Amino acid sequence: MVMAWRFGAVTVDAVMAVVRDSATFAEWMVAVPPELRAGPNWPAPGSVIQRYDGREPRARHAHNRHLVVATVERWRPEDELAFRLRSGLGGWVRITIKVHSRPGGALIEVHADPLTAAARLRYTGTARGSAEERCAQVAERLITLATAGEPED
Repeated sequence: MVMAWRFGAVTVDAVMAVVRDSATFAEWMVAVPPELRAGPNWPAPGSVIQRYDGREPRARHAHNRHLVVATVERWRPEDELAFRLRSGLGGWVRITIKVHSRPGGALIEVHADPLTAAARLRYTGTARGSAEERCAQVAERLITLATAGEPED
């Protein structure tokens, strides 16, 4: 498992609003394709984000598991989102985002835990540093997006 955290002068509610908005997923999540579509109940547990190629499923309840990018495992609107993310080189990684209120802002923790053997290979040796950097980028992007939505005094 790798972890990174960042502090930003932003409220917990502002960060969670960014997480709740499925349209911003590709902006704050590192290394996902930009053409995504979230399920109608995002970010409720069990909801998915899929690659979107512009074509609608043909059959009723059609679902292509190869197009699934992320599946929500746990959602607490006040401070946490945990989901499985398909790794670009294969395998699945659990990403957990926790937001803690602190004086003057919020502390954002991002944990990445490889779930499959293919993903574990990307979290060992020299690749561990780049995995930690990706976690830090997620937290930084969340802060940037959350502060962009707040009015300046």
